[in-house]
Amino acid sequence: MVCFSVRQKTFRVDCNTYSRCEVVAMEWLVQEVLNFQCFLPTIYNFLWFYLKAAKANKEVEKTAKYLAVVALLGHEQLSYWTSTVAAGLVVLASLASNQDASCDRVMEVYLKHRII
Repeated sequence: MVCFSVRQKTFRVDCNTYSRCEVVAMEWLVQEVLNFQCFLPTIYNFLWFYLKAAKANKEVEKTAKYLAVVALLGHEQLSYWTSTVAAGLVVLASLASNQDASCDRVMEVYLKHRII
């Protein structure tokens, strides 16, 4: 097994030596040719944002995370923006916990970011 450190200035592969820039360029080329999408946001990438906006307590956070797991089980959620699903989950969790003020804060933040 060969291990490389990102701090290395050069990389030896067989009898060839490559600079860090050359390795990055090769990685970029492979990604472009193969049309790699290295990052596709999920509900979890936005969930923390809306939980923070809601100033959610532990109960709301736990409920929202549970609902996120359930939402990810169905393919139907793929037809909606993940940010929209995350905001909706926090609103549902807030309503279930009688935290109406949290719902208002989430909707305010969500609408502000959708308009911009």
